[in-house]
Amino acid sequence: MKLTVKLICAHAKLQAILKLRNLRKRTYSVIKIMNESSPTVKGDNDVRAVVRALSILDAFDSVNPSLSLQEIGNLVGMPKATTFRLVNTISRAGFLVRLDDQRYCLSGKFSRLGNIARGKLNVRDAALPIMTEVNRITGETITLNVASRNDRVCLEVVDTPAPLMAIVRPGEHVPMLFGATGRILLASMTDETLREHLNSSSDGRGIDSEALRRELEQYRRQGYAMTRGQRIPGVTSIAVALVAPQLPELYCLALTGPSVRVDIQETQFIEIMLDAGQQVSILLGATMPTARPQKTGSVDPEKRGRRSRKSG
Repeated sequence: MKLTVKLICAHAKLQAILKLRNLRKRTYSVIKIMNESSPTVKGDNDVRAVVRALSILDAFDSVNPSLSLQEIGNLVGMPKATTFRLVNTISRAGFLVRLDDQRYCLSGKFSRLGNIARGKLNVRDAALPIMTEVNRITGETITLNVASRNDRVCLEVVDTPAPLMAIVRPGEHVPMLFGATGRILLASMTDETLREHLNSSSDGRGIDSEALRRELEQYRRQGYAMTRGQRIPGVTSIAVALVAPQLPELYCLALTGPSVRVDIQETQFIEIMLDAGQQVSILLGATMPTARPQKTGSVDPEKRGRRSRKSG
């Protein structure tokens, strides 16, 4: 697990160097990129073999529960001879099973390991290394939040080193209806839960419920919420939901900072947050899509409102 976290964090660094291009369509491609470009890995054959073995295991998913030797080699980008040698080694160790049709699938060992991971790895453990890396790349405050009744609660904070900052503290309760952090949690709710929340919240009585539902649907489509000055004037926030299949609570990551800094890097920060949310979700057991949600025309309802007023 420690090695996996290190690999994911290293991938975030690589994305920053390459101007945050979306290089990872699937988790195994992270390992492939490191395998090809990392001087440290190339200098250590043992570590390189481990990275290659992990890339093979990560090639299996719900779409491809079984793979032929040729398919494995194509997916991870390794020569046939190398793929054959590693697949045989992994099979002898009991992590792959060779089927009657000469294809391979993951063994039952992963069920046992998955149960152990679910019992020990909590959301904070999974998120904190990635939050720290996002903070290093962006220089802004990064928070981990959870929905709790009518509030969202901050569980963890990695503060910006800049003197001009948005102050957030662990344990802080904030009404869920305001700000990108709360809005992305609302967007993660079922229609029934959202309706109950709006009916029970005193803050929801003055809200246009239909306009809110349209806004939340936009956030679901694009995969993130972004607000400017909705809760605190002069502060921009970008939030992404976390997918945690084994947990009943709703979680999200948020980047928060002064609008004068965040707005000029909006596109880059959105990409970073989408990638961070996907990385944490994978650690929590989620199976992520190979393509990200399509971005819609306007990423921020406040921005759209200002444009409408200007045109009017």
